[in-house]
Amino acid sequence: MSLPAGKCVFCGEAGNLTKSHIWPEWAEAILPQTATHHEQIIGKFDTFDPKMAHPVQRRRIKPGHVGTRKPRNTCVDCNGGWMRHIEEAAMADIPPLLRGEPHLLNVSSQRAIAAFLCLVSMRIECTSEARTIPSSDHNWLQVHSEPPTHWKIWLARYKGSARMDHRYTGMHTSSSPNVPTSIKYCNTQVTTLVVGHLCAHLFSSIDWPDFGGYDGIELRQIWPVNHLDIQVALLPIVREDLVPWLHEAIGRESRQIPNS
Repeated sequence: MSLPAGKCVFCGEAGNLTKSHIWPEWAEAILPQTATHHEQIIGKFDTFDPKMAHPVQRRRIKPGHVGTRKPRNTCVDCNGGWMRHIEEAAMADIPPLLRGEPHLLNVSSQRAIAAFLCLVSMRIECTSEARTIPSSDHNWLQVHSEPPTHWKIWLARYKGSARMDHRYTGMHTSSSPNVPTSIKYCNTQVTTLVVGHLCAHLFSSIDWPDFGGYDGIELRQIWPVNHLDIQVALLPIVREDLVPWLHEAIGRESRQIPNS
């Protein structure tokens, strides 16, 4: 459920709202964008025709490239406090990922990157009509500076045309057909980010904590941390045409269970 206007979408405090970058300015500066506009597409699926309820498809053209999105929905204390600390902790490791440069990601680096990408995903979700991530996840990230334990985060090297692409989908998953289903009952989200040479895929669901990942595509898990160092130059490659396939995999393979 969305918060009333004038309240921070993260802590719920009223007033004192500021514009919050989806990506911090230091990350945007690494990959200068020349686009004067960007598309926001809602309800569109590229790899299958959904049979379940989903938002009506629509398309919006907005000024600036996608990295310039700055929704005014975060209070000064959150934006300049714990969020800033998470962004600064990742400043040494995000640039090599965006540039595709050789760089070793140790356990500490993976934790910092995972927290940063979790924050980006939450910021994108806060601009969506499918509000999926519970406030308990926001609180966990704020207190622990790491994603909740039921989040899964993978990295790959992107190969394709230059772009800054954010894909977010909220959905409802359940092991029983006898539950209410609509956009307000979303409990699962996937976020796929393509920025420079980085492809990141994030999954979270409080009702599907043992989600094991995907068949048919190689990704490198950084959260939960598996305690192995990762060389950026050796990350698996995800081609441009595989990005929508990856992002829509869960929805594409799922089937609606008819009520008995």
